Parts: sequence; C-alpha cells; structure tokens
Amino acid sequence: MGTMACIGDSLIEGADVDRGFRWTSLVSNSLGLDVHNCGIGGDTSQGMLARFYPEVLHLKPDYVIIMGGTNDLWWDAQIRAVLGNIFSIVCQARYHDLTPIIGLPLPVHLHAAQKQAFAAPLSGYDRFNEKLLLLLEGLKKAAGNSEVPIIDFYGDFCSDNGQVDDKLYLEDGLHPNHAGHAKMALRVVELLHREFQF
Repeated sequence: MGTMACIGDSLIEGADVDRGFRWTSLVSNSLGLDVHNCGIGGDTSQGMLARFYPEVLHLKPDYVIIMGGTNDLWWDAQIRAVLGNIFSIVCQARYHDLTPIIGLPLPVHLHAAQKQAFAAPLSGYDRFNEKLLLLLEGLKKAAGNSEVPIIDFYGDFCSDNGQVDDKLYLEDGLHPNHAGHAKMALRVVELLHREFQF
C-alpha cells in the first residue's frame, strides 16, 4: 500500500492534541498506512520548502500531503509567494516520483481566536480572512491546472450556512479538536479510496 508523508504547520503537526488522536495517526490506523507527520507549528510555506528535501524525500514516501500558508498570511505575506512555495514542493515531489496532494487550510473561528492572548494577524483578522479565501482559490486553480488532488479541509470546517463550525475547534479557534481531527482523517481516507483505490 505504500507510505505517506505530510508536511506543513501546526494543522499537520496536530497542535495540543495527543499523538494518537491526530488526523495523521487516525489515517494510519484506518488504512494500515505508514504515515510520517512532518508538521511544525508556526512554519511557513518557505520553511516547508526548505525542509522538504531533508525531512521528506529521505523517507521515500509514495504520497505527500502538502498543507500550509496560514502562518504566511498571519504575517501578511503575498499570496503569490505562498503559491510559488507550495507548488515548488509539488514539482520537487513529482521529480522524485512522489504523488503530491494539496490540503486546503482550515478557516479561523474568529469569535474564539479574538478572545486569546496571542497576537492577531499583522494586517488584522478581516484582511487575513480575505487573503485566506484568495489563497484557497489560487490553490484550487493551480492544483486543477497541474492535476493535483485536493483535500478540502476548509469546507469541512464550515456548516451548511457557511459559518465556521465551532464544535470542531479547540478553544484557540485555530486548531482542530478531537472531533475536528476525526473529520480530517475521514476526508483523507475518502480521497485515498477514491483517487488511489486504497
């Protein structure tokens, strides 16, 4: 069945959730798949690109899930730079015979996040949200043009009326709780069944 690596920030790492409940572990348990979690909290797409060769390629996985950009936008980075970094990883993956998969980052639960003591996005939450939606559109378009499968984690964390589903988040409003991780794992398993006949 092969192996999988996942590279990104805290949404990959599984911030503040025990290892066994992280979505990467749940996918591994569900499919009997060897999943390597290469997420680092706070990392940017540039950091992911720099880490890809030494931390992912040496594992020789068959698949790699790439998800990042939230921290870039938190620091008000340009969207085209984020897209360039992520799709540089896609190109490197394919060059080394890895199958890339793009994960769409989660929305931020603003009501919860604004109550926390951590610093707000550099350009404010409203601008951050605007840029996140633009990043998602850019990722979808580029992935479509490059025929890269997408996992829409963002959509899974919104209810039918388009509001962020607060039942899936930790108190910080940024990271998924156990229920959120379970939902992410289910989405990954569904994609692997559909696209790669797992």
